[in-house]
Amino acid sequence: MLKILFVVVMVCAIAVAGALWLGARLPVRHRIGVGASFRLAPERLFDTIADIPAAVSWRRGMKSSELLDAAADGTARFRQVDGNGAITYRIEASERPKRFVTRIDDLALPFGGTWTISIAADGDVTKVTIVEDGEIRSSLFRFFARYVFGYYRSAESYLAALGNKFGEQARIERMDL
Repeated sequence: MLKILFVVVMVCAIAVAGALWLGARLPVRHRIGVGASFRLAPERLFDTIADIPAAVSWRRGMKSSELLDAAADGTARFRQVDGNGAITYRIEASERPKRFVTRIDDLALPFGGTWTISIAADGDVTKVTIVEDGEIRSSLFRFFARYVFGYYRSAESYLAALGNKFGEQARIERMDL
């Protein structure tokens, strides 16, 4: 029995060491882009995206979404809580109806970065794109982000939820950046 326990512990230690080693070789910063088209006016999509407290009603798994007091420099802030915990953000730009930019505002987290959400009419549809300029400071988190969850997961989930809110199935496309 002790021999089996030793083997299990060694296999786990080797797996963690391997994940740390691989993660350390990945770049700290990454940039991804996704987009989807919706049969809605740009203003309606922007208003939904910018209505931070209402996000809990349409983003699956979101437990709370609340505005916070402004940062010392006057920048608007908010906090969202989901199954992974709480994250505080800054709103770096809010240009109705075309652009909404947020930044993770918590250096204690092992990751950070910005989401630039662009909204543009394109014929009879409105294209919503998300560009994530991310930073993953922990090599273990980099390993999981790259090889387990994927860099695109959060942005694709966001666009899918936005489509579901309006009864549309978003056809999400990854962009080459």
